[in-house]
Amino acid sequence: MSHVFNIDNTRRQQIMVEYLTETGSGFAVTPDGEQVFMNKRLVDAMDVQPGDIYDAFLLPNYPDKRDAIPWRAMRVEPVEVDLNLTHVKSDALTNRIVKWMQGSDPDIAFTASEVAQELEEEYDDVLATLESNKQLFFKTDAYILLSADN
Repeated sequence: MSHVFNIDNTRRQQIMVEYLTETGSGFAVTPDGEQVFMNKRLVDAMDVQPGDIYDAFLLPNYPDKRDAIPWRAMRVEPVEVDLNLTHVKSDALTNRIVKWMQGSDPDIAFTASEVAQELEEEYDDVLATLESNKQLFFKTDAYILLSADN
């Protein structure tokens, strides 16, 4: 059986590892959303972990697999990516505030101080989250009757 390696079918593409299987192979995705298979030997040799980003040399996957997973990696080179993930904490805090408010009385307005205390978060972080998510949190002013004699 004679196969000729066709370099025209290969491409170099950045990929991000999505997950590893129990058998040790891995699956990644290209920036265009195309799936990439990584065999166990490659995963082990490069100590691949979910979330890793590589410059990969890709071949078209085997014909019987190509419809579901169009590519397979034959070689990968690590890429150092400096991701700015500061928004993740903010998103997580937003989700915690929403969940807490949904579990509370919907007719009660809460101050940023009350939310911060209840969630054991810094007041400034909670206030910034509430203020930057006006599509989720409606700001009201509260008044208290001091005296009915006036």
